[in-house]
Amino acid sequence: MKKAILGVLFLFLIGTMAAVPAFAGTLYTNGPANDNFEAWSISGYAVSDSFTISTTSTVTGATFDAWLYPGDTLSSVGWSIGTSPFGGTSATVITTGVFDFTNGSGYDVYTESITIPSLVLANGTYWFSLQNAIGPNGDGAFWDINNGPSVAWESLYGNVNGKLELGSNSETFQIMGNTTVTPEPGSFLLLGTGLATLAGLIRSKIQA
Repeated sequence: MKKAILGVLFLFLIGTMAAVPAFAGTLYTNGPANDNFEAWSISGYAVSDSFTISTTSTVTGATFDAWLYPGDTLSSVGWSIGTSPFGGTSATVITTGVFDFTNGSGYDVYTESITIPSLVLANGTYWFSLQNAIGPNGDGAFWDINNGPSVAWESLYGNVNGKLELGSNSETFQIMGNTTVTPEPGSFLLLGTGLATLAGLIRSKIQA
């Protein structure tokens, strides 16, 4: 009986050490949105923005602001994430859009969300790209320029940071996912001490 209890406590300790807590949320944001300034076409052209991950993370999705012609919606868009502009893992996905407002240029502005299938990235700088945006009416879609901290590339012009008098030319987007945090060694020691004390108390009660 005593061995069984101690065995359970030992397995609990090992399981706790192996379980690494994950925190879901925003891994990177290139905000805030502008939505009234200018936008790059992502229909027929590709646009790529840099982003930085500070610790090993699992990317599960992204959001971006799209300008659409009045009454149109966005059906799907091609995305990619890699270590260079327009490179890396890519796919075409269905978007989920939430209408924000009609801007001063007459476009309907939507916050679009896409799901990315569990892409694990180590800390470093990467590029998020959008292209081949398709709407049911066949009209084009445009990615809102907000001149955030990211560096932007465009498939026709290349590196557009600081060109065309539009600042950094980077776009409104967020990278979503889970950040993995490894507990400090001191946490393991404290947990082990507590479990050892608990085991001692249980053993004493059994012997009594």
